[in-house]
Amino acid sequence: MEEWRTILYPLGFLSAIAFGARFIVQWFESELSQKSVVHRSFWIFSLTGNILLAIHSFIQVQYHICIVQTCNAVISWRNLNLMQDKSKWLSFNAVIVLLAATSTLTTAAFYFFQPDESWFRTPIAPWQSAPHADLSFFWHMLGTVAYLLFSSRFWLQWLIAEKEQKSELSLSFWWISLVGALFSIVYFLHLGDLVNLIGPLVGLAPYIRNLMLMHKAKTAANSYD
Repeated sequence: MEEWRTILYPLGFLSAIAFGARFIVQWFESELSQKSVVHRSFWIFSLTGNILLAIHSFIQVQYHICIVQTCNAVISWRNLNLMQDKSKWLSFNAVIVLLAATSTLTTAAFYFFQPDESWFRTPIAPWQSAPHADLSFFWHMLGTVAYLLFSSRFWLQWLIAEKEQKSELSLSFWWISLVGALFSIVYFLHLGDLVNLIGPLVGLAPYIRNLMLMHKAKTAANSYD
């Protein structure tokens, strides 16, 4: 089983490609509009990446990443749902139930299919003979906090989307993205986990550029007033 996990490790790069593509495309669309925008393509790439990374992290026995990605998949789907006609919207309570069910099923899957494994396993890539670092449980907890911070941007975005009844990316989304990315980069660099490192690393430029575009728009609006 350990050998198969090592062989299948590169499949995780598919999720990194999807996550990188969502921000590159969003960045391009924002440059064309000269303001920070979000279209359906962003959430389609997000949902694809969420599912692929959830599968990868389950195979690699990384519970903290898997459960975040399965929940974020629900949020990505919800944003697509809010971009449809209002008659097709799922109720807020139904979304909560869906999130709870997703979390429960993910935890149950680890319990039944990974009973003898540490749920915070350090993955081994095919080009490694051993894990990059023998991390303590404390390091993994720090990594979990960093990853939760990085992923909390979508929870905040979701709550704002529910309140405003539309899908958008706020200023807080981009600030949390930037700060969470920096912490996650430190953790995944120390872990030697290239799959999970690529997303935060590739996203740095789009995060900063969207903050610049939003600052520019705010300055222009204040000047106009």
